[in-house]
Amino acid sequence: MKLRKLLFLMVVLSLGAFQVSAQPIPTAEPSPVSTPIADADNTILPAPPASMRLPGLRAVYQQVNRCSAAALTIQLSYFGWEGTYDDVIRGLNPHAEDVAVRLDEMIGFVEPFDLRAVERIGGTNEILRSLVAAGFPVLIENSYYDGPGGFQDWMGHNRVVMGYDDALQVFYTFDSLLGNGDDGQGRPIPYDDMDVRWKAFNRDYLVLYRPEEEARLQAVLGDDWDATLNAEWALAQSLAELETESADSFTLFNLGSTLALLGRYEEAAAYFDQARALGLPWRMLWYQYGPFESYYQMGRYEDVLQLAREVIAGTPGVEEVYYYAGRAYEALGDAQRAESNYQVAMMRNLNYAEAGAALASLRGQAAATTPPGA
Repeated sequence: MKLRKLLFLMVVLSLGAFQVSAQPIPTAEPSPVSTPIADADNTILPAPPASMRLPGLRAVYQQVNRCSAAALTIQLSYFGWEGTYDDVIRGLNPHAEDVAVRLDEMIGFVEPFDLRAVERIGGTNEILRSLVAAGFPVLIENSYYDGPGGFQDWMGHNRVVMGYDDALQVFYTFDSLLGNGDDGQGRPIPYDDMDVRWKAFNRDYLVLYRPEEEARLQAVLGDDWDATLNAEWALAQSLAELETESADSFTLFNLGSTLALLGRYEEAAAYFDQARALGLPWRMLWYQYGPFESYYQMGRYEDVLQLAREVIAGTPGVEEVYYYAGRAYEALGDAQRAESNYQVAMMRNLNYAEAGAALASLRGQAAATTPPGA
């Protein structure tokens, strides 16, 4: 896997000409290779076959803005989970106006069911193939876009990758909006198209697994099993892409997102500034919150509040922006507005642990500074 990183920096990515939803910067990916993988006990896993489809997934068709819950229900069905789509909605986004769910929220939802999960970034077509071949359906965040409109029509969407065919150069997906293919065994998406749609979300992915399957999953992920090494790989991936014709505002945004994960907030904020200046779809911050965190960490509280206002103008349903507005107001010394924003965040998602903790902390500070009998 370390060799992969070195080689990646030496190759030119070829992501196709599907550049409808990000602004190009004025200025191939290698074909999948089937290689044996060693697990934690140095056991050699079989090379991925030329084609594979995982059976046993349940078809789920989504409600409006509920593709996250639908995709997770589909993924859970592979493991014999008998809950319902409505159960997942209540756990992830119970408020009618909530338009997005973070992968870490999904992890928190599945853990009580004797399942474990990892989320990673910087995915490749090769890792998708390897995961499916090892028996793991993969939930990915990607762009939903079919038709004219570019920035106006762009939005995020979640799909479950459950198969592939090298001869046809396609992945097979269960899609809560577009269906599961003519035969019900997976909707095909070309390899190149998959990567371009995936790019806007830093090629993130969620893998569920049973505790006894951890060694096998670790073997497939290799260095990416370690979250820090995975982030370093994703950073190298985007830096290499920055030198190609496919570099665009998504590339810059991904650099910011990865640097924020690594705690390099000053660099992250600079890349986010560039991405925003170049142009991003207006719904981008419905789904990803790296700019909020980076600007907050750099003391750019007014920028945090401006971003929050812009998102709320498009939809009032993104609880994360209220949370970050609360943090910004708290840092500016406006405890009343901070508390109000934390409350709204909690109202829009009672399961939002970070907002609940921030609200409790703020109220605890207020109680500690209130004189007795006041």
